[in-house]
Amino acid sequence: MSSLRLRPLPWLALLLAFSLSGCVWLRLLELKNQLTQFDRHFRVEVADQHFILHLRDPVLLSEDFTDLTKLKPSRVGILPQGYRWFLDFAHDPAAQPQKDQRLIFAMSFTQDGKLSAFDFPPLFLQMAPVAFLEASIRSLGLGKVDQGKQQLKVDPEDLPKLTGKLPSQKAILDALGPPTERATQDGLQVLLYRFKAQTTPVDPDYEKRRLAEAKLFFDPAKDELVRLSGRFVGLKIAIDYRKLRRPEDEKTAARQD
Repeated sequence: MSSLRLRPLPWLALLLAFSLSGCVWLRLLELKNQLTQFDRHFRVEVADQHFILHLRDPVLLSEDFTDLTKLKPSRVGILPQGYRWFLDFAHDPAAQPQKDQRLIFAMSFTQDGKLSAFDFPPLFLQMAPVAFLEASIRSLGLGKVDQGKQQLKVDPEDLPKLTGKLPSQKAILDALGPPTERATQDGLQVLLYRFKAQTTPVDPDYEKRRLAEAKLFFDPAKDELVRLSGRFVGLKIAIDYRKLRRPEDEKTAARQD
């Protein structure tokens, strides 16, 4: 079974683990090598609250997307020099959302089927602010590959240290609406959002791949987002924003308290 996971190691190192066919793995390795020279091979565009990662030298194929996610695209659009796939996620109906907002990821492909751009939507950026998202992607180029286990590990010392304001719980609620569940964990307030991909799996056995969730952890003392853990189409992501902030930022926040 193919899978793609991004999860934290101890001390919030990043791990990218693949259990894939040889060809997909080799293309992902080539992509990882490109990340070591990020500005040469990639361009970031932030416009209309979207974060778009442009791939200057595309290597991944559209069939790699279905191999990794086991899902078909929700919609397909035609571009002047290729085509675009959309993957739409709707709120869990059980949450009774006050507004019909969707997470819509878009992937642009060249005429020969190579991924040329990946568009992260505004609602996703509410959970993963632009600076933190870009830094996380850039850091993958610093990882070490374990060929035997087909894993990419990034040492926690190599993770960037950032400045920037993190969203409050009110900002998240205003953007995403009421959560599916609320909870408390390790002294943090948790908002859980569940989504479902508006598409069909490549095989009925992969129906669960349509389900997605995001858990947002807030420090009640500072009323700010401190952790994100989520699962989208087989991709698991976990970010502890406290580990990505500059030490002086933490000291400043403590003084303000």
